[in-house]
Parts: sequence; C-alpha cells; structure tokens
Amino acid sequence: MRRKMVQGAAIMVVVCSAVMLAAGAGERLTEKQWSLTGIKVLCVSIQGVTEEVKRIGLSAEQIEKDVEEKLKEIGIKVVSEEEAEKLAGKPSIYVNISVHKRERVAAFMFHVDVGVLQEVELVRDPKIQIMSITWTKGRIGECPSRGFVKAMREAVGYLTDQFCEDYRKANPVTETEN
Repeated sequence: MRRKMVQGAAIMVVVCSAVMLAAGAGERLTEKQWSLTGIKVLCVSIQGVTEEVKRIGLSAEQIEKDVEEKLKEIGIKVVSEEEAEKLAGKPSIYVNISVHKRERVAAFMFHVDVGVLQEVELVRDPKIQIMSITWTKGRIGECPSRGFVKAMREAVGYLTDQFCEDYRKANPVTETEN
C-alpha cells in the first residue's frame, strides 16, 4: 500500500513538472501575436496630428521618433514608406490619434490606436491580396490641457510597449542570436 502511494506521488510530481515546463517553455500566441512572427522591418506612419494638436505642442515627428526608438531597441529596422512598399507584405506600424477639446473644463478627450498593417491574402482566393490590420491596441483617455502632450506621448509609449511585448513573444531571441 505504501509503495503504491509513493509511486502515485512520484508520478504526480513528474506530471506536474512536465506541465509546468511545457507552460513556461512555449506560451501559446494569440492570432494578433502570431501575425508578428518574422517581421524584421517596419515603416512608421503617424496619422491624426491636426493643426490644433500641433499648436498645443505635439508633433508627428516627435511621436514617430519615440516609436522608432522603441522598435530599434527590439531589433526592428525602420524604413521609409517607399522602401516598405517593396517588401513582402508591405508591413507598417501606424499611430492614429483622435482628439476632442472640451472647452468648458479645459481638457482633452483622446483616442490613440497603434496597429500593424500588412498585406494578406484570402484563403478562399489567394489571388486576392489586401492590406489588413493584423495587430492593434487602443487607448481612450482624458487629460487637462496643460498635460496634453505628456499624456499623449505616454499613451503612445504604452501602446508601443504593448506591441514590443507581443513582438518579443512572437519572435523570441534564440541563443545563437545573442
């Protein structure tokens, strides 16, 4: 009886260890994360920076620079739109900003999206190739007028960090790449 209990406990330890190792070794990717596999180059596109937003002090160039720095940190080469057009899949990452000024309370409401746009083909007809958003995250917020630029850059930074995290999951660094 005691021997069966010891064997049962040993089997339980082996099974639990195997399950824990498998869970840690190969985290299951979402479809969005999976779509990032193999991307090495991206074009950066900033959308929605209106004249009013520029007057407040936020520029498309600053946002683009912030995003490019984060992409380079994880090993993604940043290219121009013209160069991206020549690549398989024409991959680009975009930041889309939408802002609404609230006059009575001196504040702004905003929505920021960061997404990856790639050329895909339809399963039912591979001859049909279209551009599609394959990864996206968004953030909605409100901030006082005086903190607008900081809040927007933080929102874009947070969403870009989310992209980088998912990118790393889809493209883990192997020992030979270190």
